[in-house]
Amino acid sequence: MEFENIEKLIAELMAKEDRKDVEFRHIIAVTEVGDIGKYITHDPKLNPNARPHGTKDDEVLAYGQAFVQLAALAYLRGVSFKEAFDKGMQNWIDADWKKAAKQAPEKKILKGLAASPGYASGIAEVVTSISEIKNTGSILVVRYATPEFAAVLKDYSGCISDHGGKTCHLANIAREMNLPCVVGTGNATELIKAGMAVSLDGEKGEVYLE
Repeated sequence: MEFENIEKLIAELMAKEDRKDVEFRHIIAVTEVGDIGKYITHDPKLNPNARPHGTKDDEVLAYGQAFVQLAALAYLRGVSFKEAFDKGMQNWIDADWKKAAKQAPEKKILKGLAASPGYASGIAEVVTSISEIKNTGSILVVRYATPEFAAVLKDYSGCISDHGGKTCHLANIAREMNLPCVVGTGNATELIKAGMAVSLDGEKGEVYLE
């Protein structure tokens, strides 16, 4: 079934539901996802002493229920199921969930993900939270590419992060601002010290320690 047809069917079914509040639908979705765990913990191959929990068809239905309830929750929140699926898959492809391999301290170049093209150089300001922002440098270096840092990007000429992928909020804002950005370096906040001169190439996804 095409995504558009799925969303249309969800809208039709939701119109007939007695409970349309988001909180209730969230509970249902979480419950359905949690039920899948029973098939894993009761798998005789994984746990020889456990009795099977339902049939294979029951397990398939459990996954189906989890999928449709999450889709219904997305619908109530005004989120396109297709867009959410596409972004989730792209996030997986970009390995946003996985910490990039750490670079050896002796290397002068840090490899990361090219999040926003352009070249920038300047003095690094290394912070782990928004409360530490002092605007003491022109290159913002953060551990996690969380949305909170997007509000201060206008005060910098470039940004670098330890974690994050090309589709993370910080990367998206950097691209909108045409601000060079490299994410997913692994340990930029460990190797770059406050006040250090650094450069970054957002096209190549590289950071140069000077």
